[in-house]
Amino acid sequence: CSFACLHVSCRPQRLTVSERASRLLARSAPPEPSQQAEEATQAASPSPTRAPPPPPPPAPEESGSGRSIAAGAAVAAVVAFAVGRLLSAGPSLATLEDASVPLDIALANGKPTVIEFYASWCEVCKSLVPFEYEIEEAYRSDVNFVMLNVENSKWAPEVAQFNVGGIPHFVFMDGSNKPLAAAVGKLPEQVLQGNVAALAEGRPRLPFAAVRGEVSAREDPAAAGGPKQAMPRDHS
Repeated sequence: CSFACLHVSCRPQRLTVSERASRLLARSAPPEPSQQAEEATQAASPSPTRAPPPPPPPAPEESGSGRSIAAGAAVAAVVAFAVGRLLSAGPSLATLEDASVPLDIALANGKPTVIEFYASWCEVCKSLVPFEYEIEEAYRSDVNFVMLNVENSKWAPEVAQFNVGGIPHFVFMDGSNKPLAAAVGKLPEQVLQGNVAALAEGRPRLPFAAVRGEVSAREDPAAAGGPKQAMPRDHS
């Protein structure tokens, strides 16, 4: 009897059909209304997002002094550019004119003198300026350099004295104002360099006594009328 009872108690308990049906219905039943509302609320609520960054602060207005400084800097840049252009252009006939020794001073100071007869429109004269300027700068302390404009009637006596027929016309004189040589037209650099160096050294004879190259007419072919009247500047 005890074995039989033990055997019966160890057998698994079988569910009735009605109990099985109740359990199946409980598993498949819809959730409670409160649970449905909570799930719907969670679905409808938007997910949290980051707030947009604040806009940058407005740029400070430029003060009057700042504008003045900027304008001044712009003007300075323009001036520097213009000066650079002028300097980069190199020397000109006007440069030689400005450095010219007045004739009366040159004839009185005891130094040897180079007189150049020229005109502002003379293309040959202009072509000699670059090396002529360098030579004058090198010997300015020992030699007078005089520029006489043939368009100025003031220099008509000198034009006649030295028989100036074409330009440029150079006259080389010693310290006592005695003409030692003349050169006319487009000279090679060594001619002007050699004669000026000999004058500075006080030599009585110059290496190039008479040289003639390409010349310009003494009068401007494009100008009408006679020579100009005397001008205030001694060398012009």
